[in-house]
Amino acid sequence: MKKLMGLAFLFFFVILLTAPLAMAEDLEQMIELEEEIAFSEEMGEGVVTGTVVDLSTSAETISIKTSDGAEKTFSIVDEETILWKGIEDIELSSINKGEEAEVGYYTDESGKMIASWVDVLVEEPIVPVVPDAETE
Repeated sequence: MKKLMGLAFLFFFVILLTAPLAMAEDLEQMIELEEEIAFSEEMGEGVVTGTVVDLSTSAETISIKTSDGAEKTFSIVDEETILWKGIEDIELSSINKGEEAEVGYYTDESGKMIASWVDVLVEEPIVPVVPDAETE
């Protein structure tokens, strides 16, 4: 249920951010929208994708290094942060350094980045297509 709520939140967040782009009539409106998005990111909510470089099950934190070299540390809140790998719910201890992950987060009143969800990215296995014996 929490996973579905997290996905629904992400879906509506993306729709909220992209809907004005579809309605923008000129360059000035698009520039204003970009400024609003930048303000939202300054306020500390968004999605980060990168490599897990550190995690602590005792401190309940995970650090992600993005492709531009920035490293961000997020707090994991028990019973609030959703953790999954592929379609499976997991525990923080199941995440390994070096894995690729995507983190949805917000910043609390004290300036701490809180992970709403962490999705450890997995490659879909390539399943070879075997011709049916009747079609040969």
